Amino acid sequence: MRPNPLLKKLGHSDTDRLVIIHTDDIGMCQASVQAFKNLWEFGTISSGAVMTPCPWFPAAAEMCRQNPPMDMGVHATLNSEWDAYRWSPISTRDPQSGLLDKDGYFHQWQDAVYENAKEDAVAAELNAQVERALAAGIDVTH
Repeated sequence: MRPNPLLKKLGHSDTDRLVIIHTDDIGMCQASVQAFKNLWEFGTISSGAVMTPCPWFPAAAEMCRQNPPMDMGVHATLNSEWDAYRWSPISTRDPQSGLLDKDGYFHQWQDAVYENAKEDAVAAELNAQVERALAAGIDVTH
């Protein structure tokens, strides 16, 4: 077995084995932000991904600004699967984009995204999500 050259770059030996525990959906709810912070401080998790269209994104961004070493990426968000807890695109409110369901939220299920979303609208939305994270002071790592 060939050693992974990244191990040396990270300061480890050729025989070390690393585990990266990545958490997802940060900012979806208040509990996701607090849980990430607690687990990161304890050393249980290594990285996470924030959902910029979600209600608790500002709290997640604040947490990242207060803790610059946090390894936080952006969770590309194009659907909103919950029944009574929903979020919407940040780049558009235009129904012609295909990103919105009849109630003005992201489509609930990914099949509806595939069937309705326009490619240029998807690209604009994903770019807007990354830009929102960067503008909020998150050092987006992935």
